[in-house]
Amino acid sequence: MKKGKIKLFAVMVMALALCMVAVRAQAGIQLLNEVITMKPGESTVREFPLFEKFDISKLGPMELFLLIGTGDNETKVGDLTLTLKPTVTKTFGSKLDFCLIGFAYPLGGKSEFFSPKSAAPLSITKVVKMRAIYGIALVGAYIKNITDGVDTPAQFSLTFSWAIGK
Repeated sequence: MKKGKIKLFAVMVMALALCMVAVRAQAGIQLLNEVITMKPGESTVREFPLFEKFDISKLGPMELFLLIGTGDNETKVGDLTLTLKPTVTKTFGSKLDFCLIGFAYPLGGKSEFFSPKSAAPLSITKVVKMRAIYGIALVGAYIKNITDGVDTPAQFSLTFSWAIGK
């Protein structure tokens, strides 16, 4: 891989992270929850609470993660699998709708925006096609709708799995 492409990729990662940090800082919201660096074949789980429904005027509350996939000339990053699962207790007739939102970019590939939605107790699984030497993904989770009868804070787990590319 040429040094110019690596530098361009690094600049893009920094620009994306800074844009999100600036927007959220302007709104007075917690910034990125975590920056996670992964190699092909790795998997990790993050657990977190969400306390209330997402408010567009505040851009929150939302848990936000920046993932950086680092491969090499022999082992590329493959598809990124994201699984958002609620572990919340709710009563009959109550409702908890939630969303997984994000943007992914494989170096030299096609970027993808995604925002699948679901309702508890179901989970969301999204597979993002990457297949590149490097890839980045900005991933967030938020509550779209919540009614009385749902225990708050609502607990969630988000699994990140980066496959080995071919």
